[in-house]
Amino acid sequence: MTTPKPLEVFTLCGEVIKLGALVGQGGEGAVYDLAVHQNHVAKVYHKPLDQQRIDKIRAMANIKTDMLEKLTAWPSGLICAKDRKPIGLIMPKISGRKSIHQLYSPKSRRTDFQRVDWRFLARAAANTARAFAAVHDNACVIGDVNHGGILVAQDATVRLIDCDSFQVSYLGQQYLCEVGIETFTPPELQNRPFAGIVRTPNHDNFGLAVLTFLLLFMGRHPFAGRYSGPEDMPIPKAIEQYRFPYGMNAAAVGMSRPPSTPELSVVGPRLAGMFERAFSKQGTSAGRPLARDWIAALTEFEANLKQCSANSSHWSLGGSLCPWCKMEGSTGVPLFSTVLPAGGGTLFDIVNFQRQVDAVTHQGQAPTIAHKAVSASPEAEKLKGHATKAKLIAGIAAAVMVVIGIALGGQIWFFGGAVGLFLILKGALGKDKEAAEFRRLATEAAAQWDKAHATWLERAGAGAFEKQKAQIAALRQEWDSLPSKRTAKLSELERNQRKVQLDRYLDGFEIAHAKIEGVGQGKKQILESYGIETALDVEWNKLMNVPGFGPKTSHKVVSWRTGLERRFVFDPKKAIDPHDIAQIDQAILADRKRLQGALVTGLEHLKQIKIQVMAVREQTLADMERLRLAADQTAANAAVAST
Repeated sequence: MTTPKPLEVFTLCGEVIKLGALVGQGGEGAVYDLAVHQNHVAKVYHKPLDQQRIDKIRAMANIKTDMLEKLTAWPSGLICAKDRKPIGLIMPKISGRKSIHQLYSPKSRRTDFQRVDWRFLARAAANTARAFAAVHDNACVIGDVNHGGILVAQDATVRLIDCDSFQVSYLGQQYLCEVGIETFTPPELQNRPFAGIVRTPNHDNFGLAVLTFLLLFMGRHPFAGRYSGPEDMPIPKAIEQYRFPYGMNAAAVGMSRPPSTPELSVVGPRLAGMFERAFSKQGTSAGRPLARDWIAALTEFEANLKQCSANSSHWSLGGSLCPWCKMEGSTGVPLFSTVLPAGGGTLFDIVNFQRQVDAVTHQGQAPTIAHKAVSASPEAEKLKGHATKAKLIAGIAAAVMVVIGIALGGQIWFFGGAVGLFLILKGALGKDKEAAEFRRLATEAAAQWDKAHATWLERAGAGAFEKQKAQIAALRQEWDSLPSKRTAKLSELERNQRKVQLDRYLDGFEIAHAKIEGVGQGKKQILESYGIETALDVEWNKLMNVPGFGPKTSHKVVSWRTGLERRFVFDPKKAIDPHDIAQIDQAILADRKRLQGALVTGLEHLKQIKIQVMAVREQTLADMERLRLAADQTAANAAVAST
């Protein structure tokens, strides 16, 4: 609905206010510049204001503080028509800012918020909490928390807009907020009509936790996940049933995170605990983290972030693996813009680096631990030949018995007795027990040596060094191929201009702003949590993997994309978009930085390997020689004792 622009409006005191250009128009009213007051604008409602709305705006003007005016578009007074009837309000003009959705969505961020990283997102989240705190400090409640009501500047400062929908308390009177969006509404208010509900700051604190999560987790909604049950689990229902797929109880409530999303632990225990509390039953009954709690925690969090060694646009908590390298590797979608330095290159001196690698000389193979020429011990020598002698004596005795047996008529038992006599004498005269002990010692020493030798070859050998040097060589080869890789990508860009133009065209249609039958805000939020943000991302197979998107709904989304494709017109004369070339350069630069980090780390690892190998050789060579000698000695003893 539109309303003709009034020629002039008036303050309550009758002062004439001249309206300037139309700034914007929404469902409630139109916003105009003020010809004289450049820092303020006028909102003129499409419909006449009722007394409740008039009183509310008056109350807000009386509550106004410097902090509220700094962090919000707080109404400063009513404006009237010529007949003195209120028709709108005056509020601070807010320009040069974009919706917080354009910041937390990776795709929009790369266009609308270049040069930002995780630190910036944490700062924007803390500033959002500051704005919430300012509202709560003045006994007001935002109520209708949503991404459309928060604007972010390029310096991460935040302003809240649509303040005339806030819940206001003034002089014992409450002016309610009777609207809301399900995906930012706490469990206790789900499925309830907003009319007549008195909101509390704890309700806002749920929405604040959702916004903070969206910022820190790359636009993924905290309640968009996979549900193992048979029915659909839309986001509002998951909120109502406390099914937080990133939480410690996710499995117990049948939820799991969307694929390729990081674990809750990437934000550290303090923030992870706050998210757990905000999205739990405890948060409903005992209170969720306050806006000021988030300010403190996010400020500490940002201070502890460290730059990724492989990708300078990535930051993560110190001591933990970079979650964004892993996420980008899984999805193939860059999360942050890579800033191109002047000249498009880096200061990394690859020639000097190679000299450093070559200076780490090969340490050679592990020294051989040679066999020792040893003689059997005196104890072993005493047993030398005992077995032979015992056999000889026992054999003679047995033979004599056989001869006697033949002389006595060939009694068979003599032959059996001869065998028994042989065994008895052999056992009695021999020293098999002592010889067996020598053999046992030799077996143990040999096993000990074999095990120690295998470890020696692994730790003192050249295998690890040669493997590391080969890895560095492979990285160097990849580094050298970057110019040809860029040339190949540019050639491909030229060959595929139609596809490039079509992709750019489709990428300009955001699902969040599209009208698709059967796909409301909740389903759009789920699509976003699965990395489907624009028409370009829409593919049948992708949609079929999104919870709640069966063939019927998926078909509608695909039809929406198909309809857009039909309207696309290819322009063969159109020059290659500089943004496409810049994207290639960004990708090449990201590869260059990744390789630079890997090369530097690889060289340090190579140096460490050599130091460790040489240390092992120095510290364990004597032990190895002792073990070798022990094995040789016990083997010699066993050999002599067993003869």
